[in-house]
Amino acid sequence: MKLRVGLSAVAAAGLLMLGVAACGGGDDGDDNAPRSVRMTWFGITNWHYQVGDLGILLDGAVGYPARDPNPEMVTRVHDALKLKGDIDVVLLGHLHGDHSVDTPEWAKQTGAQYYGSKAACEEAVAYGVPAAKCTSLYGGEKVALNDHVTMRVVRWVHSIGCGQLQNGGGIETFGYLFTAKTPDKTLTWYVTDSGAGGRDLTTDQVDRDGVNRGAPLTNLSKAVRDAGIDGFEVWQGGPESRVVNQARTVVPAFNVKYFMPHHFGARGGFNILGGLHYPYVEDEMPELKKLLAGSGVPQIYSKNYFDAYVYDKNGVSAVDNADVKRAMGLPASGPGPTAQGTNPRAGEMECAGD
Repeated sequence: MKLRVGLSAVAAAGLLMLGVAACGGGDDGDDNAPRSVRMTWFGITNWHYQVGDLGILLDGAVGYPARDPNPEMVTRVHDALKLKGDIDVVLLGHLHGDHSVDTPEWAKQTGAQYYGSKAACEEAVAYGVPAAKCTSLYGGEKVALNDHVTMRVVRWVHSIGCGQLQNGGGIETFGYLFTAKTPDKTLTWYVTDSGAGGRDLTTDQVDRDGVNRGAPLTNLSKAVRDAGIDGFEVWQGGPESRVVNQARTVVPAFNVKYFMPHHFGARGGFNILGGLHYPYVEDEMPELKKLLAGSGVPQIYSKNYFDAYVYDKNGVSAVDNADVKRAMGLPASGPGPTAQGTNPRAGEMECAGD
């Protein structure tokens, strides 16, 4: 499926890029309206979303550490994902070795429209992606991906250590708020591939050019209001640690119903063919576990790469993805084939005072 909007005519950066109809329930008479979102996690912060005939990829790292893209592995992963959909849009949360090395290769191989920071687009163009196929983001953009799915770009902030405050000047980081109109309801989810865990969330971020890009939580609130919704059901939080500080505000303020943590299993290397090499353990983040349990928000997380889920009018549920996993040499369920170890950062996932 190719995008139905004129992406090459996207307005200047920083402005609203494409108009979109008000978000509400889908039209029962529209045979093209999606019924659900199929979500596939395949390592670190890699997500593939299939929304009807629209395919969206986030980040797409296929190995770490790595200095150069791996075209052969991108092709193999793409062929596996095509068993359940395809890729029309490529997104990057931020430029970093465990997220962005392979993203230009995804854009080149798929011919999809690529969205990322200005620096990411410059890198992609140097790699051979046509300039018209990469859209530079600054935060606040609204993109109608088709008649049913709209994406709003949220200027976020990169993770930092305990006791630190980052006021801009760091890695440009974006979250993506999606609304998908189905015949039953509007599906809503927000994904970030990083994020600070303290005062950064409420501090205006001034970038290297001296431009105030706003406070992350304020930016998210603006995107939600612009979408005409009162929050989002699914939150895919990206930071490896300190996420409880985000959750204390995000969960109640945006009526989160499901938390899908990611950005785990990367420390010590990421071998997509070996399977998830250490598990996500809720007890490594006890404050987060307590907060979510008290809020009635389940944690839904993967046991291995290419675990898949369906999000529809009934919520989020795991679904079989054995054929995709088979194409990648992974078992139909559970971890493997490589034996799992422990998280190298166990005991460091929350800071004193979190």
